[in-house]
Amino acid sequence: MQVRTMGQGPHPDLSIAEGIVTVAGVVIDCAARQGDSQQVIDIRCQEGTAQEGGGGYQLASVRIPPRQYQEVEGEPLEGEEEPSTLREAQPLDPRQVEVTVWPAI
Repeated sequence: MQVRTMGQGPHPDLSIAEGIVTVAGVVIDCAARQGDSQQVIDIRCQEGTAQEGGGGYQLASVRIPPRQYQEVEGEPLEGEEEPSTLREAQPLDPRQVEVTVWPAI
């Protein structure tokens, strides 16, 4: 994962392990959240509680790239002789996830 720290600290607690990002106790499973388009998840702090989205000040942003597919050969469709082409989703490459962390106020 790529981590960017913005401004002078202190920054919120950050943990990264095998595609799981934890910021100030908010857990993001990047592989589970990956979709066909880029996902940007903002973690904010309001009244001392870290949460996904909502009001308050920005603690972190997690950018998850869109799912990648590989074309593979499948069984022929009914009534056809040529093999079909299927799109197979590839696993998330955690090196492509970007986490930006801002100072905790």
